[in-house]
Amino acid sequence: MPKRIFIAVDISERVRREVAVYAQQLRKEFADLRVGWEKPEKLHLTLKFLGETGETQLKELFEIAENIAADVPAFHLQITDTGVFPSARNPRILWLDVKDEMGSLAVINNRIENECEKIGFARENRSFKPHLTIARLREPGKSKLLAEKHLGNKFEPARFEVAEILVYESRLQPAGSIYAKLKSFELKTQMSQNIETT
Repeated sequence: MPKRIFIAVDISERVRREVAVYAQQLRKEFADLRVGWEKPEKLHLTLKFLGETGETQLKELFEIAENIAADVPAFHLQITDTGVFPSARNPRILWLDVKDEMGSLAVINNRIENECEKIGFARENRSFKPHLTIARLREPGKSKLLAEKHLGNKFEPARFEVAEILVYESRLQPAGSIYAKLKSFELKTQMSQNIETT
């Protein structure tokens, strides 16, 4: 039976707590609005959402993720700045920006897109913009003040290490989806990188 699959990287527990505190403050202030606040344990950075995936494709995906992870050294990202999709005038998603100074996340995403296309998955039409979704606005028309407050806020920059690529299954439940980690693939360590260059 096919599974709903996506590939992602996780944020650190410290950053997870900081984002949760930030979201909780907004949630309290705008408690009367219908908003789907992302649960702290579900916070992650999506590299590619694949959707319905059969067993054969899933095995190929594991192999793709493993091969990419073996080539990319562990790196750091920074959560900073606030944003909304698609616009402040029509807000539907609240998010926090991700600074990828080394470009490592973009490299991983590009390779995932290229390799997944070879096994039958369509490329993402939009350009890759790493971000951390914190809320989905159920009533965009009534949520402009919330969006303005979020955009006017300063999120204290939070840095963390990315050390693995994860393959998740999104399981739909009556109370909403839950994410189950199927496999993780460790990125190349700096030690092995040094060995290769000596």
